[in-house]
Amino acid sequence: MIRVAFLINFSKDYKGGINYIKNLLYTNSITKFQDIEFYVFVPSNIEQEYINFFSPYAKVVYTDILKERSSIWFLNKVFNKLFSIQAPLYLLFKKYRIDVVSHSFFWGNYKSLKIVNWIPDFQCLHFPELWPEKQLSIITNINKNIVKYSDIVILSSYDALNDFKTFAPKQINKARVLQFVSQPGEVNDLDESYLEIKEKYKLGDKFFYLPNQFWSHKNHIIVLKAVNLLVKRGIKPLIVTTGVMNDFRGNNKSLVELKSYIQQNNLESNIVLLGLIPYDEVLVLMRKCIAVINPSFFEGWSSTIEEAKSIGKPVIISDIKVHREQNPDKAIYFDPNNEMELSEILGDAWSSNYLYESSEQINENLKKDLLNRTIAFSNNYYKIIKDLMASS
Repeated sequence: MIRVAFLINFSKDYKGGINYIKNLLYTNSITKFQDIEFYVFVPSNIEQEYINFFSPYAKVVYTDILKERSSIWFLNKVFNKLFSIQAPLYLLFKKYRIDVVSHSFFWGNYKSLKIVNWIPDFQCLHFPELWPEKQLSIITNINKNIVKYSDIVILSSYDALNDFKTFAPKQINKARVLQFVSQPGEVNDLDESYLEIKEKYKLGDKFFYLPNQFWSHKNHIIVLKAVNLLVKRGIKPLIVTTGVMNDFRGNNKSLVELKSYIQQNNLESNIVLLGLIPYDEVLVLMRKCIAVINPSFFEGWSSTIEEAKSIGKPVIISDIKVHREQNPDKAIYFDPNNEMELSEILGDAWSSNYLYESSEQINENLKKDLLNRTIAFSNNYYKIIKDLMASS
């Protein structure tokens, strides 16, 4: 039996990371490989909703080592700083006979322990100006340590693989591309659920959905500018946005500018900023919207697009390499610097007065496609782990 551990040792606001791990664990419930077993190590004070994410697919282990500011959390930090080994955590892995630590920002020289890490993207190579100097140095050093100490480095796209060749050309043998698949989740009583959400947030029946974090490279402003052009023409679309309303790099200037733009152009009735909402509500909004929008300048592999693909939802997305690589069937691409082009696309979709098919109308071909992509995701990860263990 191969025992693979995942750590929730990052901010819980990083919903993309949480969902990625959940979706990866889920795949084995489909393929049912008998010689691999998953563990998720979580902070002892984590909320139940996160346990509900993982417990159907993995054994959940609570530990104070991952609880910020606990005494053993500090001790683990000290060991790591002085000796480049997280001794308390390593001993916990030994207790549970863990063979591989995966996707967990965990590294070092450990006997009888294989390390598989994930670099979501190399945004810092393309947009260094978006990072404060200290933050840029931190993320660069993290990526260097991942490359140095990992046995395998997972990348989510071939676009990221090209960046890896620039970032660590001598370590290219460690790189593996694993294109993840998002599961659509179950939504019972879709119309009734949306009615509750509609009342809760004072929404209309017709809207576009933009579920991106409010980081500056996500490029929300182009959508606001496009909507402003439409409003001036007498077309009044509704854009519903969700996501953490701050930038993890500590620079919230773009968010301030977004709010200012909305106010200055009287777009309060056209742009709804809901912030972070429960994931089950995200699933409902995604199903009920006209189309999902992703205007981002840069992605590693967009979970937004993957979720839309899985439910057959049309997407209106920036024309960047990785979006083309993801290749959603119902996609309209636009130049992320061209608000006029985007306004025409949004205007046409809004004026057509056509609500696209809901999850209840997903045809068998779509279900089959999702199943095939899920199996491929599982098989590819399983092969990475098996090959790694065989090489040892």
